[in-house]
Amino acid sequence: MAQRTARQWIINGVLIVVTLSFLGISIAPLIGGLFTSSSTPATSPTQNASEQERIKNQIEGFEAVLKSDPKNQTALTGIVELRNQIGDTKGTIEPLRVLADTYPDQPQYRMVLARTLIELKDIKSATEEYRKILATKPGFLPALESLVGIELSNNRPEAAIGLLQDTLKTAETANKIQANTVETASVRWILGEVYRRENRLDDAIATYDQMIKEDAKDFRPYVGKAQLRQVQGKDEEAKKLFEKSIELAPANVKDEVKRLSTINPSKQPFTTPAQPNSQPNSQPNSQPTATPKP
Repeated sequence: MAQRTARQWIINGVLIVVTLSFLGISIAPLIGGLFTSSSTPATSPTQNASEQERIKNQIEGFEAVLKSDPKNQTALTGIVELRNQIGDTKGTIEPLRVLADTYPDQPQYRMVLARTLIELKDIKSATEEYRKILATKPGFLPALESLVGIELSNNRPEAAIGLLQDTLKTAETANKIQANTVETASVRWILGEVYRRENRLDDAIATYDQMIKEDAKDFRPYVGKAQLRQVQGKDEEAKKLFEKSIELAPANVKDEVKRLSTINPSKQPFTTPAQPNSQPNSQPNSQPTATPKP
């Protein structure tokens, strides 16, 4: 029983790869520079009266523009920025909705809207916004991963798996309508990570094998499969898989792959899920990256 618990903890925690890094994408460039984070007001809480008045006047100016031009992009983004500066997170929702609805071809607006709704603890509405993105852009990975993360955080792994499987089933049709709409390899990678999180090792390995079959030059499935072979005690096979993954990995993640190859889970001290910090030498990455923060 202790060995099984330890193995489960290893799979769920120690062995998880940095999924976004291996996808080669990041949400940060999409939304990081678009607006000031609503959780970190750009101005001090002790703003002087003149600064407060300046921001108030700017907001009123943008609101005046919107009276004659309700969908003015500059005015809407200006209001979002200024309200974020004063910590008025709730006040950004309506202009963000208008931006998202007016410019559906720019999913970053709806991504920011969803993120803000999550900050306001309105997970249901945030989920709806992510689904709206995927309705028109089924392969938009930041939205897909965010929605998968929500399902997993709500203990709905089958819903997360179903979402990814449905994306793969419709990928061929979507790509015929518009080329490169769904990057199936990255969707499969996320699916493999979810399977691994749920201790469905055979399904995870089958997913990695399918990735290799479709593109033998993709380093990611070799990493995932190598780690699972380590867990299963098949060190020699794991070593060969890691060597292959290091050979294929792009320069920006090669060091991370090398680091992962040095961690032998069968020899690492481990902890139980109930006591994640009881062993001082346990690995730090205890949160599955298949459940990214939305």
